[in-house]
Amino acid sequence: MANRKYSKHLVDGPLQAASRSMLRGAGFTSEDFKKPFVGIASTGAKVTPCNMHINDLA
Repeated sequence: MANRKYSKHLVDGPLQAASRSMLRGAGFTSEDFKKPFVGIASTGAKVTPCNMHINDLA
């Protein structure tokens, strides 16, 4: 099994049933839960000048 140092905290165990349920609704399979997860996020917005360049960087 792959090293899941961080993603195991998101989906393993009975207390994470809601997380697994949401991810299954997004199309995850049982095999996907055995793999490490990588999240990509952007905080870019056109509302304020301090974040206007973030989308270009992403």
